[in-house]
Amino acid sequence: MTTLALQSLSFSTKILEKVLGLVKNTFKGMMIGYMIARQTQANRHIAEQLCRYGEYRRDEYWNMLSDLNQKTIQDIQEEFGR
Repeated sequence: MTTLALQSLSFSTKILEKVLGLVKNTFKGMMIGYMIARQTQANRHIAEQLCRYGEYRRDEYWNMLSDLNQKTIQDIQEEFGR
């Protein structure tokens, strides 16, 4: 009887661990998406300000924005291993 109870408990624990792992991965993905969205928004604002106040020419805006966004994604991939 004890063996049956322990096997049942072990099975329940494995199911719970899998469910919690899925929830954790879901929230991790949401957090990474939120971080990328906020940083790319900040990058857009920075690129606009730099072009507006003469640090860069207006035609360099898209190149600068692309470089900033690539660096953002690369940094987040290095930090979170994606």
